[in-house]
Amino acid sequence: MLKNFHANAKPKRLLIIGALLAVGLFGLVFFWSSASKKSDQVKAEAQGKAEHQSGEGREVELSTEALNATAIETAEVTSRALIATLRFTGSVEANQQQTQQITPLIGGRVERVLVALGDRVRAGQVLAIISSPEIAEMHGKLHEAETRLEVAENNFARVQRAENRATLIQAKARLDEADATLRRTRKLVDAGAGAGKDLVAAEAAYQSAKAEYDYQNNISINREVQQAKADFETARVEVLHLKNSLRALGASVSPYENSKVEHNTARIALVAPISGSVTERVVNAGAGIEAGKPLFTIANLATVWVIANVQEAQINRLRLGTPASIRVAALADITGRITYLDPTLNEETRTARVRIEVANPYERLKVGMFVEISFAALNEAGDTGAVLAVPESAVQRLADRAVVFVQKDNEAGHFAVREIEVGSSVGGFTKIISGLSGGEKVVTKGSFVLKTQLMKSELGEEH
Repeated sequence: MLKNFHANAKPKRLLIIGALLAVGLFGLVFFWSSASKKSDQVKAEAQGKAEHQSGEGREVELSTEALNATAIETAEVTSRALIATLRFTGSVEANQQQTQQITPLIGGRVERVLVALGDRVRAGQVLAIISSPEIAEMHGKLHEAETRLEVAENNFARVQRAENRATLIQAKARLDEADATLRRTRKLVDAGAGAGKDLVAAEAAYQSAKAEYDYQNNISINREVQQAKADFETARVEVLHLKNSLRALGASVSPYENSKVEHNTARIALVAPISGSVTERVVNAGAGIEAGKPLFTIANLATVWVIANVQEAQINRLRLGTPASIRVAALADITGRITYLDPTLNEETRTARVRIEVANPYERLKVGMFVEISFAALNEAGDTGAVLAVPESAVQRLADRAVVFVQKDNEAGHFAVREIEVGSSVGGFTKIISGLSGGEKVVTKGSFVLKTQLMKSELGEEH
């Protein structure tokens, strides 16, 4: 009986173990399935949250009544040049390229001043008369040089005349006589009437006379002529040099300084090099002056410079040739273009000088005037060509993202939320870097209402 009990207990234990294993396996499957479902739910919630934050892929729908009440307006995404208007104050300065200082090159005493401050003068007009001992001394040296030139010229002409060549004439006569004797002796010898020694003697006399003539012709006379010519050229160059020096110093030079015409050789005249107005006069009659000290300043104000001091942060938005509008009280607006950008900054003000050269008919602009200057400048990114842009009112902010509402084709009242990347804003337009294409229509007027509607719908979904 005990044996039968043990035989029946063994199968029961196996059944119990199998049941326990089945229950454990079922529990494991149930746990894994629950965990998987929970993980999928977390992923779905995270994805929904991300979509909620970015707004990408979402839409805002307005009923017909709400659409009419909102008065939605749209604008097309287009390419345009973003040009800004920069305004600065400035001042009028004289055109330094049309301004001249009149400076004497020698010292002396001012005898007369012929112009006053503010006078208009023409090029070549005499401004002042100066008496200079240095000029008088140079005129004296010129008189001496011209005297030496006259002597040298006469001597050169003398040695070239035939009557002064006595030695050469005598040598030529002896040569002619020796030549005639040689010919006569040669004829006698050929006829048998003369001796051979006479012919030899005649030939020797001829050669001696010819050598003497060649020497006198090539050495003595030529040397005298060459010396006279050299003296003449030296005197001529000296006179020319002194005259050029006097002219460079402003002194008048007559064709012949040693003429009998009496004149004050110590005077020089200061003349205006350009036409314009006398803007500075620092000398009066009777004053002693030094060489190199400016006495007058003349400015041609037919054109003037308008100078603007532009801040460091904005100087890179300007270029040579940038248009400028200049406004002056009681005058019509004046237009011009930038002709110079200072490559260095003022260390104290951190500004750079920008120059506009403008015409100044009738000298309406006065040096020292204050003006207002407007530039049509590049945007902050330095864009010079057309870029995609939308009106500033079309761009809204969701958290830290920029979005626009794009009107869906053939679906009135449906607007897609589009996340975009924007650049700088200039003149009421914002540059689009990415997220939009040309030709798409974005909401401008009413975009804030759509943003509010989107935020309300998202808050409702969260609740």
